[in-house]
Amino acid sequence: MEDKPKYGWYVKDLIIGFNIIGLIGLSAFIYGFLIDGIAQIFLIISGLAVVLVFLWPGIGMIILNLYLLRKIPKIDLIARMKALDEISNPQILDVGCGTGRTAIKIAKALKNGGHLFGIDIYSKMAISGNSLDTVQNNAIVEKVEERTTFKNGSAIDIPFENNSFDIVNVSSVLHEIHDPNGQDKAMKELYRVLKPGGYLYLSEWNRTSWQLIAFSGLCCFVFKHKDYWEKLLKENKFKNIIYENITGFGIFTVRK
Repeated sequence: MEDKPKYGWYVKDLIIGFNIIGLIGLSAFIYGFLIDGIAQIFLIISGLAVVLVFLWPGIGMIILNLYLLRKIPKIDLIARMKALDEISNPQILDVGCGTGRTAIKIAKALKNGGHLFGIDIYSKMAISGNSLDTVQNNAIVEKVEERTTFKNGSAIDIPFENNSFDIVNVSSVLHEIHDPNGQDKAMKELYRVLKPGGYLYLSEWNRTSWQLIAFSGLCCFVFKHKDYWEKLLKENKFKNIIYENITGFGIFTVRK
């Protein structure tokens, strides 16, 4: 057992790949100014394009991970989960829990009893070191193993019965579903496992926020506009929709 939790870096392999390709592009861009002829134009234009597409988001993702390691006070999801204090003995599901960075914080915040369940497909492409063993060990290190249970599962096929949870949290996960109908399937699953009157906390970066564009450049198109999520929530019968924008990171609070 480790004496410190290991939460890993988001998209570490992608960051490494983007920065390697980006640095090659930067080298080509700089070298273009040292030669003459058609090759100069080609190297400058192509090198600049590679810098914009790869190096910009590569560096941005490093900065974002460093901010997350410092626990950005403004993006404190737990402080905004008022239902944690309102519900006695809440049963909670964290979808896409990864290494437990958010799930374990939720478990630590439980003051009225309750239990936290976390599911993930445990892709190491998403988070370095991501595995079921890692999140379970992190729970032990953080002393919340008795109030947490982690298992394999996905947002489009949640392995729990109908009306199982008082609170469901899904943070920066649904944009990663690339099945054309996958996000709608996920919404239906989230609705299904919530108890009547239960709370859903849905968090996603807003595609058009300047903060996301500054961090990710052209990769901002991986994300959706906040109106997309609001429409999807309404179409799937969620109600009492409240949206909060926190430095480009949007948090929806809704009820079943």
